[in-house]
Amino acid sequence: MVKALWLGLGCAWALHLPVWAATHADVAVNARPVVRIGVASQADRELVAAAANAGGAVPLQAVSFADAAAVRRALRARRIDASIAEDAQALAGDASVCTVAHTVTYPMGLYAEKIAALREVPVGAVIAIPADRAGQGRALLLLQNHGLIRIDSEAGLRPQPGDITDNPRKLRFERLSSQRLAAALRRNALVALPYAVADAAGLAPARDALGIEDARVPWANALAVRAADCRADWVAPTVGALHSPAVKSFILTRFNDSVRRPW
Repeated sequence: MVKALWLGLGCAWALHLPVWAATHADVAVNARPVVRIGVASQADRELVAAAANAGGAVPLQAVSFADAAAVRRALRARRIDASIAEDAQALAGDASVCTVAHTVTYPMGLYAEKIAALREVPVGAVIAIPADRAGQGRALLLLQNHGLIRIDSEAGLRPQPGDITDNPRKLRFERLSSQRLAAALRRNALVALPYAVADAAGLAPARDALGIEDARVPWANALAVRAADCRADWVAPTVGALHSPAVKSFILTRFNDSVRRPW
């Protein structure tokens, strides 16, 4: 009888073992710290959500902020673990952060209402470009890439109109704040619009721009972490999730080539 009782208890324990094991496995999964990724746009929030849904080795959570500067402050204050709110060039001069991988490229584009192709840009046309130094240089390099001007090779990534060495169409440049750029489409022959400005105006680079940047321009957005965390064990799995096949598919279907993949 005692032997039968022990056998019965043993069977009961065995029956409950999978439940116990599953419960503790769930606890182990849930115990893994969530990687909090700062974002400053809805597009980046959706990107993190797609990476989180890919079922990677670490759980990911998007944390929204008003702008990239607020994301950078939160990263320094350790309120978040990482950021995808800025491009690699914006991060380049900050020794407190480590750029570990590219995420997506939000391409600048050349837009027009009065012409249908860049070959139609008239002699003496006024081109509207961003007023900030980084945006201005990006716009001029985009114009060079499409054969409209040539820039001194010594100017680097932030050329100004004074660095133009060849301007066969005698183009002139109007520097405007981001708030005024979209309105310039009504009067200027051509306008260089950052992605966010074009998107806010209902324009999609792949559909509406006469010329856009390649995915692998130096201004591709990047996953940034604190310098001390550059080799943390959660960094590689986070990159893996952001570069997963599920995210690749998401970028293609959600943005239809208007947001580009530099990896």
